[in-house]
Amino acid sequence: MGQLLLAIGLCVAGSARADVKELYTVVGYEPAVSRYDLPASGSGSATALTGTFDLSGYYGLTNTWHVGGRIRGSISSDVHLADVWVNMPDGSVSSGDVYLDHRSVGIGALALYRLDTGLHLAPLLEVEAGFTSHQYRRIAHVPTGVAYIIPLSEVSETVFHGAAAVLAEYRFGNRWIAAGGAGVQVEPGARVPWSVNLPLRVGVIW
Repeated sequence: MGQLLLAIGLCVAGSARADVKELYTVVGYEPAVSRYDLPASGSGSATALTGTFDLSGYYGLTNTWHVGGRIRGSISSDVHLADVWVNMPDGSVSSGDVYLDHRSVGIGALALYRLDTGLHLAPLLEVEAGFTSHQYRRIAHVPTGVAYIIPLSEVSETVFHGAAAVLAEYRFGNRWIAAGGAGVQVEPGARVPWSVNLPLRVGVIW
């Protein structure tokens, strides 16, 4: 047992390099579950598995507080909204399914709080606020009981987004980091009003 505890101590108990005045560049991927509201006149929604890639840069104001920015992008194909109601141009209402492709690009300001444990492993809280542009393309309505599709107009929107995440960050050799955790993103008024994600990130400290 003593040897096991010693091995664990050697892995995690080393002193971490200070954060103040350090510059981080980080790349990440966020698998997520996102809510989609119908991007057309009518009603209906669905949840779908999605993914977002991001690139972040931030600077240590102190050993604990960091500020910076992030850009993010996502591509989702054949998102399926089942049992929706679509208002047609002739005034009728059609029920059935809708399929669409979704693209998004976002940019935001970032603030991070890293609890200075003095160890290589430390908890990290991050918050982000910015704007995201969405494109909903190849929107196709498949009415119930028929064998044809009705193409719908493409939709674009730019909305405010806010995000927060709690992660565990581990440092390798005082220069490399890896982090993982859980987070949420909200976009009031958007066709993708919320996402619950599991951010995974790696980066380098300069």
